[in-house]
Amino acid sequence: MKPWPKLFHNLRASRETELAESFPLHVVCAWIGNSQPIAAKHYLQVTDEHFERAVGADAGGAGCAARNPAQQPHANTREPSQEPSPKTKNPTTCGAFHDTAAGCDNPNKNLIPPRGLEPLSSG
Repeated sequence: MKPWPKLFHNLRASRETELAESFPLHVVCAWIGNSQPIAAKHYLQVTDEHFERAVGADAGGAGCAARNPAQQPHANTREPSQEPSPKTKNPTTCGAFHDTAAGCDNPNKNLIPPRGLEPLSSG
């Protein structure tokens, strides 16, 4: 027979992984005697059952979504937009911005004068 390397470490890791399936990790770590970062780094394992459950092999080929009753059905078609009431004034059509809007006749009149990137000096 060939001895199993790190026998007690592997047994501890297997048991901690099994317990973490049923109990919160902070509880398992208190029982086992390590911290959550140490458990995640050295002890918790991904098992074949995790993969089988992820692809739905344990439900006869049905995926996890078929077993999730909290999933919501798709949304209905969107309702048309409501027309604004005649009492509501739209500022773009009632002339509210007419006086403050810049004219488009000369788009270059408000540019910064060209003088380079250096600040002005007095001498």
